[in-house]
Amino acid sequence: MPNKIQLFKKILRVTKLLNPYLPQKTKFPQQMEVGINNGTQFPIQKLDLKQYNNSCDEISEKVHDKVNNLVELLHEVFQLYKPNEVMLSFNGGKDCTVVLHLLHNFYQANPCLQHIRIPTLYITDPDAFEEVDEFVEECEKLFSIDVIRKPGPIKKALEEICIERPHIKAVFMGCRRTDPYCENLKTMQPTDAGWPPLMRINPILDWRCRDVWQYLYLYKVPYCNLYQKGYTSIGNKKNTVPNPYLRVVDETTGAIVSYRPGHELIDNDDLERAGRFKPPKENTNVNSAAK
Repeated sequence: MPNKIQLFKKILRVTKLLNPYLPQKTKFPQQMEVGINNGTQFPIQKLDLKQYNNSCDEISEKVHDKVNNLVELLHEVFQLYKPNEVMLSFNGGKDCTVVLHLLHNFYQANPCLQHIRIPTLYITDPDAFEEVDEFVEECEKLFSIDVIRKPGPIKKALEEICIERPHIKAVFMGCRRTDPYCENLKTMQPTDAGWPPLMRINPILDWRCRDVWQYLYLYKVPYCNLYQKGYTSIGNKKNTVPNPYLRVVDETTGAIVSYRPGHELIDNDDLERAGRFKPPKENTNVNSAAK
């Protein structure tokens, strides 16, 4: 058995080998600059602070606390994996947009990561909303990500990724515990048997809907404009409609006039998917449904 001194020396050698890949401990940026790619800017949907019960300072403190915890998680992740061994699963929904923005800021805050275009898997769908496809294209430019477009299903797409990029070992996801089949997930959990062997990393697993919207507001993060039209959970055209709880009804005729924006359903996580048709009974393992 090696003594403590030998073990310590071994740890030092491993640390030196990993050092070029490890992010430096830097303070997380307070706000992302919009227009980082040759001045390209995109419309930002701004939330009204009146929608919240908290004051701006209280919101800021709460969100920053959550973000600081996530930054610690990212440091842990990059002690386990090299930058070229991770990718992001992105679908244009608000939840994975938070994860994308978080990752982007983390990469930009660390000199050894700034040059990397984050490999980003986007599952294409012939029935996708044009707004979602357009938003993904905007994110591709704005965050300078390496978008890998693959047709579904998600399992087949991941199998192809693992063949084409065998160095990929982990995938960041925007899953939350309120998503289908995600109630028992862990922050870091391997894929199930029969799936490509990847580590699923779920940074915002225990976030509530309020947390997501407050993050988007505080950091002025652009998001898909379908949320401004009453959508609160976005799949495709065949399984998604605006949330019925956000209807604006004409008092005289009873007709639906419009829908209030999705962020107004901020404290009703159980109603978030009310505009989604019931999915087939199948464990998708890697949640590819936009939120």
